[in-house]
Amino acid sequence: MTKTRSVSIASLLAVLSILAAGCGTSSPAGLNDAQVLSVTGHLLTAINTGNYSAFTRDFSAEMFAAFPEDQFLQLRGLLYTASGNYVSCGEMSLSNQDDFAVYRIRCAYELEDVVVTIVFRIGGTQVEGLFFDSPNLRAASK
Repeated sequence: MTKTRSVSIASLLAVLSILAAGCGTSSPAGLNDAQVLSVTGHLLTAINTGNYSAFTRDFSAEMFAAFPEDQFLQLRGLLYTASGNYVSCGEMSLSNQDDFAVYRIRCAYELEDVVVTIVFRIGGTQVEGLFFDSPNLRAASK
């Protein structure tokens, strides 16, 4: 076998190894998919109703400390103005970032679909992060 061919085969094997590693199953939170959707639906409903204690019920201590009630009220106003009230959640995907299970959930709101990203520690049951994305929210944040 020529040296060039050996290098080409080695390069191909390295690329295939990297691709195969990326195709593995992501590690979930300590909740099943139905429970993740339930937690998400519960906190989105709490935003609709303005219930801060229900909104933060499943938050970790760090998340609770980072999300005071005045910030909750600002989020509520922004979501309502840009997207309307939360209606339902549907399609969900899972990925991992460091030690976290990151769920991206397409949720229906009155005015548009919003991608809600909810983050748990791998194997954990408390919310560690929460993010919202949609065209209207991006436009309203400029």
